[in-house]
Amino acid sequence: MRIDASGKQCPIPVIMAKKELEAGAQDVEIVVDGQTQVDNLARLGDALGRAAESEAFGDKFLVKFANGETKVGTNVSVADTYAVFFNTNAIGTNNSELGGNLAKMAIFTLSESDRVPSYVLFMNEGVKLVTGVEPQIVENLNTLIEKGTKVLVCGTCLNFYGLKDELKVGTVSNMYDILGAMQEVSKVIKL
Repeated sequence: MRIDASGKQCPIPVIMAKKELEAGAQDVEIVVDGQTQVDNLARLGDALGRAAESEAFGDKFLVKFANGETKVGTNVSVADTYAVFFNTNAIGTNNSELGGNLAKMAIFTLSESDRVPSYVLFMNEGVKLVTGVEPQIVENLNTLIEKGTKVLVCGTCLNFYGLKDELKVGTVSNMYDILGAMQEVSKVIKL
């Protein structure tokens, strides 16, 4: 089965593929425009136990999922897990310098904690925090990753702000994965 997701922005290709994979379809292939969609589909394949491979397909990419049984119900809520969500590059609204320093200190504090979040999520202006403007933030997020935290960064937001090539830490992701991460944990802390 070949799905044409050309011209579709994330997370639409992920949702299209997930629907077919969870329905038990075999020989699933999907045509997408760029590497970001390929990466997002590979993560979907890993999560569902159906590894994905990609190849050039003209000026697009063809992603092929392995045949087999699809794992469903993988996003089970686990007590005592949490995610931290940054939708701005500062905490608070009064003073951007103060807010930026508070965001930097929040990430540092998380990296020093014994109880790290399952996810740190960045959307909207929050994606500016992962571009290396503040090297300490990148260092502290890498510490969190080493401790098992997943750092997901909205690819649409990076593109909107012209920062796609500036990402220094984290995984370029999409709305589907970010909302899935929020659903997976027992609480989301918005900073």
